[in-house]
Amino acid sequence: MANPSSSPEPVIIDTDPGVDDAIALLMALSCSELEVIGLTTTAGNVPLRPATRNTLALLEYLNRTDIPVYQGASRPVRGRFAYARHVHTASGLTHRLNEPETEPAKTGAVPYIGQTLLADPGAVSIIALGPLTNLARVMKRYKSALPAARRIIVMGGAVDTPGNVTPCSEFNFYSDPTAARLVIESGVPLTLIDLAPCRQVFVSRTEAEELGSSGRSGQLAAQLLTGWFRRDPERERFNLYDPLTLIAAIAPAALTFRSVTLAVDDSDTTDESSQWGQTRVVNPTNGPISITAPDGVDRPAALAAIRRLLDWTSSGSGRKGYSHAP
Repeated sequence: MANPSSSPEPVIIDTDPGVDDAIALLMALSCSELEVIGLTTTAGNVPLRPATRNTLALLEYLNRTDIPVYQGASRPVRGRFAYARHVHTASGLTHRLNEPETEPAKTGAVPYIGQTLLADPGAVSIIALGPLTNLARVMKRYKSALPAARRIIVMGGAVDTPGNVTPCSEFNFYSDPTAARLVIESGVPLTLIDLAPCRQVFVSRTEAEELGSSGRSGQLAAQLLTGWFRRDPERERFNLYDPLTLIAAIAPAALTFRSVTLAVDDSDTTDESSQWGQTRVVNPTNGPISITAPDGVDRPAALAAIRRLLDWTSSGSGRKGYSHAP
């Protein structure tokens, strides 16, 4: 956990809300360890327009319209976004928010990220929760920008674990595999939270129904989760992908990391589209990418940190525990 006496860490969050993105944003905006100085949007879970709408609506819900929103990529570096309407609904969220009255900034996401990082090297961090399209375009336009980040934390990829879109590919990397390849193979140091650790931290249907919170962030997060479960009676657990990525930023002791070199497949490396976004380990002992070690997630600690940020309690049964089964 960050030193309570230290200044909060300035961070830009790149996002495509999406239920788990929304919960992660609610966590970040409740967090004293981070100062969210800007939000950038990309298509991914939903097209760019609803992704931006959801981001603005969340800020208005929390009375945080002081945080600017910058629109980014509506199309991937190559190909077309797959979207995940079947998972997140056509709007992206499973609880309706008021139509936002605020507008995104006139500056686009790419110049905002690039210029902000270059203006104060080593000061501002990036947390990327969606496809890496915006970051890949920052690399092309502002070549020194990403190396100037304080740190970069990315949710994406399936390293030594099955994918969730194809047998080998995770959604964010599959959505824009060329962007993922460009960023992951660039040599820029970053922390990657892939599907393997994310699948270890989840909320079950029963637990979601019992969640309570005295805070607005926690209440909305619980409503999003219960709405997600109600859409499909077959759903039994919600994996906390993007919330765990936030935990990697504020409570890194909950995860154990190892340094590796990775490669990502796209149409430049294989003709098999089912393999696009596949994340391969090139060097398992050294490299610029930090990934979680096998069994490298302290699940109770990660869930406790999530509960703290959302002020979640368990009502009904009186339980405060969460599932820890793999």
